[in-house]
Amino acid sequence: MQIWKRNAVVSVIVLFVCVALYLSWSYGREEEDVPVFDPVSGFASEQTNPAGHLSSGTEDGGEIAGAPVSSYFDEARLSRRRARDTALSILAEAAEREGVSQDIRDNASGEIARMAQNALIEANIENLVIAKGFAECVAIIGADGISVIVAEPSGGMTAADAAVITDIVVTESAIRAADLKIVHVGV
Repeated sequence: MQIWKRNAVVSVIVLFVCVALYLSWSYGREEEDVPVFDPVSGFASEQTNPAGHLSSGTEDGGEIAGAPVSSYFDEARLSRRRARDTALSILAEAAEREGVSQDIRDNASGEIARMAQNALIEANIENLVIAKGFAECVAIIGADGISVIVAEPSGGMTAADAAVITDIVVTESAIRAADLKIVHVGV
């Protein structure tokens, strides 16, 4: 009975962390059409993003929802950091609570280590994508894969661009190409 309770508490904590990350990431966003580049087929498609945080045109002079594109990337990084900080504080609090079993402490520590590893992978992907000539990049690792958001190159997104990003993601992480979503923002 004790093991079941301990596992239930750990599961609830992990669930709360995931919900906190998702809510923080999607908070205050409107639903809009997003150009998503499919690295498998090589074609861009208009899709509705459930988080709704990107627009798909350049009619507004390289702005997204009234803000310059570069500020979008800054805001995305800040939002990701806030979500991660919130999740880390919840995990740390759960691990430090009096009367918590060692298993719960170990699970919380493991989740903190996993989040730190994901942050490192995201940073490496962003730096390598920018080094390959993209003006901006934000990588977000989620439970179902990774989204890489890039500033669209001046000539438009090509299959070669998608191949470069896909190669970087597959090389730097354990994520399969099928679990990669490339989103390009017009500048």
